[in-house]
Amino acid sequence: MEKEREKFSDRKYFSVILLCIGFLITVICIATGSYVQTMESVQIGSVATKRYVALKDEVDVVATKHKKEEAAATVGPLYKHDLEIEQQSITEIEGFFKRLDEMQNSLRTGESLSDAIKNTSLKLPVVLSVRQYSAYQALRQQDKLEFQQSCKNIINSIYEQGVTAEAVEKSREQISTSLSQTSWSAELQEMGSAVLNSVLKANLVLDNDAMELAKQKKEDEVEDIIIKKNQKIVDEGEIITADIYDKLEAMNLINTEKTTETLFPVLSSIVVVLLIFGSVFLFFYSSNRKWHSLKKNEVAILFTIYIIMVLLLRIMSEVPYFTLIPLVVFPMVVSILISRRVALLLNCFISIIGCFVFNGDVEFLLYFLLTGEFAALIMRYAEQRKYVFPVAVCMAVINFISMMAIGLFFEKGYSQGLLFSSSYGSAAGLASVILVIGSLPFWEAIFEANTPLRLLELTNPNNELLRRLMIEAPGTYHHSLIVANLAETAAYEIDANASLARVGAYYHDIGKLKYPLYFSENQSGENPHDQMEPYSSTQIITAHTTAGVQMAKEKGLPKAIINIIQEHHGNSLVKFFYFKALKQYGAENVKEEDYRYHSCVPQSREAAIVMIADTAEAAVRSMLGKGKTLQEVDDFIKTLIKDKLDDGQLDKSGLAISDLETIRKSFIEVFKGMYHDRVAYPKKEEMEEAKKQKKVEPKIEQGENKA
Repeated sequence: MEKEREKFSDRKYFSVILLCIGFLITVICIATGSYVQTMESVQIGSVATKRYVALKDEVDVVATKHKKEEAAATVGPLYKHDLEIEQQSITEIEGFFKRLDEMQNSLRTGESLSDAIKNTSLKLPVVLSVRQYSAYQALRQQDKLEFQQSCKNIINSIYEQGVTAEAVEKSREQISTSLSQTSWSAELQEMGSAVLNSVLKANLVLDNDAMELAKQKKEDEVEDIIIKKNQKIVDEGEIITADIYDKLEAMNLINTEKTTETLFPVLSSIVVVLLIFGSVFLFFYSSNRKWHSLKKNEVAILFTIYIIMVLLLRIMSEVPYFTLIPLVVFPMVVSILISRRVALLLNCFISIIGCFVFNGDVEFLLYFLLTGEFAALIMRYAEQRKYVFPVAVCMAVINFISMMAIGLFFEKGYSQGLLFSSSYGSAAGLASVILVIGSLPFWEAIFEANTPLRLLELTNPNNELLRRLMIEAPGTYHHSLIVANLAETAAYEIDANASLARVGAYYHDIGKLKYPLYFSENQSGENPHDQMEPYSSTQIITAHTTAGVQMAKEKGLPKAIINIIQEHHGNSLVKFFYFKALKQYGAENVKEEDYRYHSCVPQSREAAIVMIADTAEAAVRSMLGKGKTLQEVDDFIKTLIKDKLDDGQLDKSGLAISDLETIRKSFIEVFKGMYHDRVAYPKKEEMEEAKKQKKVEPKIEQGENKA
């Protein structure tokens, strides 16, 4: 008992450690998954990992802004006259002629003309030629004033038209043209042109205030562009352009800053995952129902497939269509290798976790909840090879219909993307079934999993141990077949592993091959136990479990089968030889423990079923051979089960009282089919007598049939 308790404690600690590791890996995958990445790392030029739609009617800020900019761009440059520049040019002209007049009046007597021009030109802003200087000097004072006025009139005329920075050269040409139309000499025209060109500047400058007002007016005339609720902004798999990014940011569909707000989804998802793992722990280890408790290899299988699927979710978190993720592999594997009930429960949990890892999309959650439940249920039919392909096709159809229905509901209409997503889901469903069936040898080899296909191979009569049993111990072989039928039927009724129960029953008595004639079903005459001491007989009888375990290990049978071989008698009492010893030696000279099997009581429901079936078959065969009725058999089976229960043989099996009643009823149905009443064949004398009493039919005259 202490050893069993330590074994259970070790398994519990092992499971808790794996739960903690699974929790940490899950948290890491969620924290680095696509949902969190989308919130923090949406960038221009990246691929959208999900479909973004408007949550409400909103102004398309980006498109409206572009349209306003286009309208503002239609406003051309607006200029204004700079009067200061105009006045400055007139002042410079007047100043030039004033200085020129002063210099000419101050010429020294006898000074040559060339020296005078040289001295004057060095002090003027415009260099004059000898001819120009002489022509101006020859003018009368009144003519000089008229010439100066002509120059000022020309510059004023040009300024009135406006001179931009780009049109300065053109205005200089206009100065030459205007001077050429006057009556002044060529030398004076050239002089005037040089003076005016030196003072000419652009008097039209950009009126920024007027331009801003004009642009604002144009922008105000543009109406806002509205994005309707549920209108697509960017679809999954499309490139995020600068405009799309600006729209997402303006509509608060992405979080552009790594603030504490980003941590809220991660922290809340961690809390949910913690609750999920806590509920899983309570489900398996806080219940008195044994079928909730997993064996150590089953815990390892569950941990391994879970980690594989969570890491696969993380790796595939950037795929454009979540239906490409073969998440249904998880409930399929759990359903085949552990239990359908466990698969149905854990599929809900891994769908929620997958939603956190992938993109937090409710469509993801509903899709894998629905398809995963179907996957866990229909994989029972894939246990037979002929049904593998139909199951795969069925899974493909379920995935397609599920995604199409969910997509039509949330997207409120059909789209090409929905068709692609449904088709990918269909292909993934088909591939998942094939992948699971193909991976069964891996689970068998690494984790000693009892897959239906492996168990089916062990039922082949050509297996060495079964063939030997058939030849060397035919009575035991026949007994094992009946026990197998009983065990399989009972296991199916209480939702235990029917295949395991059947195979375990086939091999439960292979230890009798060591001494087959010492067991009553193989004896045809003399019973060697009649000449033996009760204790010696007990040692031979109880040794068949130890011998069976040794043979099973040598032939590489699964551990679950070995456990059934070892536990199918538990530590029960060999009553026949115990009572024989009591009669021969007296109660004071007989120890009960010497007449018990030296094995542990059944640790699984399947082993307990085989124990009850083994005992019931032998007892019923004996009773019916003595003319007992099935009603009497039914009452006796109740007594046998009660004896096992009272003796503590079923304490560790996990069978409930209701299960025991179901097992008893299933046994009776099998026995009814085996031992039903048959019609007795007539004896030879009775057949001869019947022939003699046969009546001869009277002959019909030929004429009697005439009309």
